[in-house]
Order: sequence, then C-alpha cells, then structure tokens
Amino acid sequence: MASSRRGFHFLIPLLVLILTLHLSESQNQGSVGCKIPPEFHGDWYSREGDAGANIYTLINEDKWDRSDEDSYLTCYQRHNHSSYGIRQDGNNFTMLMREVSSSGDQTAACFFCIDVLWRTPNILQYRRQDCVRANSGVSINITQSCKAMNPIYGLPTTDDSVTLFRRTPKIVNCITTFEGVYQFSYEVDEGGGGICNNPNSQIKACQDPGSPYVDNQVFRMTYQKCETVSTSKNEQIRYQCMGTWFAVRSGIGYTYAAVADTVEKDDREKYKCLMTLKNQKDAKNQIRWVMSRFPDCTSLNSIYNGPLKLVLTRIPPPTDFMIPKCNLPRNISGEWFTQGQEYKSNVRVNETHINFNTAINEFEFQDAHYSCQQTLGTRYLMTKVVVGKCEVDFVCFDIMPRHHSIVRYRVGKPNRLTQEEMENPDYLTKKFREACSWMSFTFNRDDTDWKYEVLILNPPSPIPCPIGGRYNFNQLATRENEKYQTRIRGVTDKPRVQVDCRIIVSEIKSCTNDLSKIFLDAEYCETVDYRGRPIGEYDVSDHELTCVGFWMEDYKSYLITWDEEDAISDFRCWVYERLSWTDVVMSRAQNARCNRAQTAKDYQIPGTGLVLEMLEAERLFDDCPQRFDSGINPYTLPNTIWVLNSSALTKPSFIVMIILMCLAVFRRH
Repeated sequence: MASSRRGFHFLIPLLVLILTLHLSESQNQGSVGCKIPPEFHGDWYSREGDAGANIYTLINEDKWDRSDEDSYLTCYQRHNHSSYGIRQDGNNFTMLMREVSSSGDQTAACFFCIDVLWRTPNILQYRRQDCVRANSGVSINITQSCKAMNPIYGLPTTDDSVTLFRRTPKIVNCITTFEGVYQFSYEVDEGGGGICNNPNSQIKACQDPGSPYVDNQVFRMTYQKCETVSTSKNEQIRYQCMGTWFAVRSGIGYTYAAVADTVEKDDREKYKCLMTLKNQKDAKNQIRWVMSRFPDCTSLNSIYNGPLKLVLTRIPPPTDFMIPKCNLPRNISGEWFTQGQEYKSNVRVNETHINFNTAINEFEFQDAHYSCQQTLGTRYLMTKVVVGKCEVDFVCFDIMPRHHSIVRYRVGKPNRLTQEEMENPDYLTKKFREACSWMSFTFNRDDTDWKYEVLILNPPSPIPCPIGGRYNFNQLATRENEKYQTRIRGVTDKPRVQVDCRIIVSEIKSCTNDLSKIFLDAEYCETVDYRGRPIGEYDVSDHELTCVGFWMEDYKSYLITWDEEDAISDFRCWVYERLSWTDVVMSRAQNARCNRAQTAKDYQIPGTGLVLEMLEAERLFDDCPQRFDSGINPYTLPNTIWVLNSSALTKPSFIVMIILMCLAVFRRH
C-alpha cells in the first residue's frame, strides 16, 4: 500500500509538467518562446484584394513581413491544430501576431490573428483577422481573441482564405497531379469563343519512379488552335508541379493542385490553381478539371464553373512498337471474356492484336493494347501500351490451343526496352529470350502452384456437357443466398396444371434432347401417373446452365457454364469429380475464375460458396443415360451418332410371305 502511494506521488509532478508544457505550447507562449513553424518559412507570393494586388511575403521564425506594409508581425502565441489520422508533412496553426514597426516600436501595437492551413510544401492558405488592441486591465489571449479557437467558427475554408505560392518551389513529384498522356478540350470562360477540341491538344506527364531528373517534377501542356474558336491558341507550356491537396467546398470534397509556369516571369501569369473531383463517374471515362486565370483558388467554384474548363480523355502513348510483326492463331479471333483476380475484362482479338477492356468500377475502365512482335511455339512476344499511361512494355503470352469456347493462357513479367537495346538491330530476338523464358511466367520462383488464365468466348458456343444423366442433389453453402432457389422463369406457354404433387425432390439433368444444357430444379415434382409419366408435363426448369468448355488441369476437372439470368455472373467456373458410378460432386466458384486451391468438395474457401452432391436417379421413361468426361483430353471430338432419317414401321403382305416360303422350299430341293 505504501509503495503504491509513493508511485502515485511520483506521477503527480510528471502530470503537472506535461500539462504546463501543453499550455505553454497551445495558449500561453509568450513573444520570447513563440516561433513561426519552420514549414512556413520562405519567400511567398499572393494575389489579394478586389484589385488583385501583388503581395510578396517573407516568413522566417521571427517575423511575417508583407511587401505592402511598413511594419511586420512577430509571433506572440500559437496553437497547433493537429490533424489526427491524417499524415502530412506540415500542420495547421493559429498564431496571435504582434505588429512591430520598421523602427522596432511596439507601443500601442495591434495584434492580428492569422490562421494558416498547410496544403503542400509550396502552398499555404491563410486568413487574417482585423487588428485587436489590449483594453485597460484586459490582456490579449489567443483563446479569446482568435475565432479559430472557437469550435463554432473553426479554421478557414478555401472561400475565405488567401493562397500563398512559394516563389522558389520545392521539388514535388507530379504523379499526384497528372500521370500519363491525355488529350483535352478546353473552354475559356470569357470571350464566348466556345469549346476547342483539337486532337493535338495534349498533356504529357510521364514520370519515371525514383528518377532524379526534372521529368518527375514537370509536365507539358500543349494547346492547339481551333479555326472556329476565337479564344483558342497554339501554345506549349511546361508546368512545374507544386503539389495537390484535398479541401471541402460547399459541402463537396475537391482535389486542388497548384502549378507554376517554368518560363513565365510575370507572377500573375506564372502560378495557376486547378481543381477536380475524384470519382466523377463519367460515362466516357473522362476527367474534368478547371484552372484559374490568376493565382487565386477562390475563383474555382465547381468542375463545371471556372476561368478555364478542361475535359481530359486518356489516349495511348505514341510509339512505333505497336506495328505488328507476327500473327496470332486464327481460331482465337473474336470477342472474349476473362475474369482476373480483381477485375473482369472484355477481350477483343484479331490476327495481330489483343485488346483488354477492364472495368475498374461501374464508371471507370482501363484499355490495354497488345501487338504481336515474335512467336515461337505457344509463346508470343507482345508490346503492351495502356491508354492514358506512358510506359511501353514487352510481355510474353503463352497461349494454349483453343478447345471448345475456351482459350487458356498466361502472361509473363513486363520488360522495358533500354536505349542500348534499341541500338541493336536484333533487339527483338534478345528481348524474346528475356521476356519469353519460361522463368518469366512465374513472378515468384517458389510459387509453383500456378494455373492458366481463361478466355471465354462471349457470347459462347455451346458444347456437349461433360456430365450427363439425371440426378438428385444436396446443396452445401456458406450462405442461403448461394443456393439455387425455386423460381418461375417468365410466363409459360400453357397454364400450369394444378396437380396433387406427393413427391418433391431436387433434380439436375442433362439429357439427350439437349446435350449442351444442364437443367436444374431445387424443387421438382417427381410424382408420375398410371403410365409412369411425370404429371407436371408443363413444368419448365428453374435454371438452365449452358456448357461452354471443360478441361483437366493439375488432375482437377474444370467446367465453365453460362447463364444469362444469373444475377452475380453470367459465367461460372466449376470443379467437378466423379466419386463412384452413381455419385458426382461439383464445387461452384463465385464467378468465372476458380480458386487455385479449389477442389470439387470446397465451398468454404475464398472464391467459392456452393457444392452440389449428386446421386444418380434416372427413371424408366426419362431417356437420360449417364455420361461423364473428365476433360483429360478436351481436344477430342465427342462420339455422336447422327440419325439422318428413320423409316416407318412396315409389315410384309401374305403374298410376299408365300413367295419367300416357296423360294426356301425350292432351294432345299
């Protein structure tokens, strides 16, 4: 007990010390200990007032000196508005500043509250309140004098703050502002010239990660003139990036950016402020920006209202390496679908090129183009460009021969072409050996449990299903909504017959009337009439799965089915296995991609959700014999007996029978 009291008495001075330090920092820093934070130091430019006066501000740890005033300000008290949960290099401060004349006189001095918002290493925004003087008997205090300390008012917004631009910008990577190649249309808010949409108006912002060169700090913006637009122009400007930041305006969060013309000497024309909105959900995958005429961010009201309105469209980078030099297999030309690890893609293939259109979300997509350069066996060296990106890569495709409506493939590691390699006339052969080596297809040499990606013909061409017969099944699922449910597929041709159904079972079948479909009913009336025929003659199967392709890989049998009424994915991947003569088990993936670890009995691992345990249940008049193909050789054609015509049943006449009997007796003698 005594030891705990001694420990408690030891903590009291420590708590008092911490509280004293906090108060001295946030409220009671006197003019002796108060210093302007180092991230604010520098030579700054701003355009202020209704007349747009040019103001130059010099800030160091001791003073805040404006070019339009004879006096300067010194720090009297300050408070740090810590941004909890936000990682940035600077902080927002409220500073109570004392006015000091150029002669150093501080008698009857004014006190000004200045709220500073740190945006980027090159951008500050601040709000300055009116002069406050100490009344008789009342001392100046940051808590009582500065309204930013009152939670009702808080820190300033973009609308009521002035933007400071650092005159000697620090190095900031442009990747946060622009990255890639864009074509843009532009419209000047004044002059009524209209929209200029010239294909040669482009932005090129190509950064090389980790490069120490200036290409990471600047981007080029080329304006091209339109003959019918009077406000258009021919001009190329190289802008230096000054950083980006996020701010809320009128209840909407916008992304702001600042740039500086590297050639312009007039400060009013040199600095620009830009604004955009992330996740614009544009149907054409375009990006809208607005740019200020002068160094003023308050003139940007929305992405549709500003001095200069820009609409950016991603374009492929210009290159000569997209000219094809070889041909792809002719039987894979067409429209395809593939399900990646994260996104699904629509793929278009012709004799020389492959185009992947990948949906990032409902509104954004990415286009990647591949051009055939060299081939050997199943390996194809391709050049790759992504629309809106700067890089030109060499990648290798390993394309298996097509079977059914399936093409299996895998893609190797991307490789860049160096300047030294370009000088070699036989650079493609060297690049093929590098990019198409078998080791390049495995990103991790210890990860040997890989499997092929799958291209699915879209729309598919049906093929005979590998599993045939009539079965009853049991469903195992992680959630109830994963299971197949009873539903009525539209309006039937005839009214449903009201029958007394006494036997209800689950049914899955693929019979001789349509070998390419699997019909599935979660609840099927199995009651038959006196002839052994099903009484539900008008029943239509709840689910119809069209077989697209099947194969065996790593001793596991895979099946792709297509159901255009599936609410989750039109294409589904299955792993199936025959356990005995009458038992089959199937595991369904949640989309067209099967997990590498998925087996026919898995429904709880990621990417799965349902297992069907099937037991053979063919009846007398079903005409639904069993069949099973493990897919060990998907290139073999199915054994099909084609009945071209069938003759009618005939009975021999009495005269014909007499003649045949006579001939038989004659031959015996």
